[in-house]
Amino acid sequence: MTDDEPSTPTAEPTMLHERAADNLRYIRETMESTGRFTELSGLGYVLIGLSAVLAWLAAVRFAQEAWLSVWMFEFAVATAIGLWFTARKAVGAGVTLWDRSARKLLLAFSPPMAAGGLFTVVLYPTGDVALIQGIWLSLYGVSVITGGLFSVGIVPVMGLGFMAAGAVALLWPATTGWMMLLGFGGLHGLFGVLIWRRYGG
Repeated sequence: MTDDEPSTPTAEPTMLHERAADNLRYIRETMESTGRFTELSGLGYVLIGLSAVLAWLAAVRFAQEAWLSVWMFEFAVATAIGLWFTARKAVGAGVTLWDRSARKLLLAFSPPMAAGGLFTVVLYPTGDVALIQGIWLSLYGVSVITGGLFSVGIVPVMGLGFMAAGAVALLWPATTGWMMLLGFGGLHGLFGVLIWRRYGG
């Protein structure tokens, strides 16, 4: 090589790659430090809404006597859908599913859900389906609000919608079935689409 020939910058691609990796690492650490879990799956919520519509149809048309079994099965299905699609989105974004923000979300989400389970055990022998389902909607709304404080801003708004549906069901028991459809089917579907469009996945 003569003195007139420019040297080849062979180190530049490596340096750019390292710099990009450092930037991604910084972004991940910054997101975790804010305490917000942003990897909730909008598509998962849409599918949860669809499964809730099917559960509602089954409970109303085919299994009125086994309504609790139908909705407990739906709870298990919805939980599996939510975990699967959230994990898939987190992996795709290179984010750890069980990070500090996810743990905070789960800890905030769980107590009202546990209270709902306790109320169900206590009230089921009374046969007051409307009361139990109104409590479900209300306490699920509380869970979504408290858990949503550690997620994207639109999630607590969905929780308010569930609380409103629960209040209507408790005040006017004849509307309970429709509120179950509107809440677990409609709100999950609507906010799933919004999350999907605004935050991806």
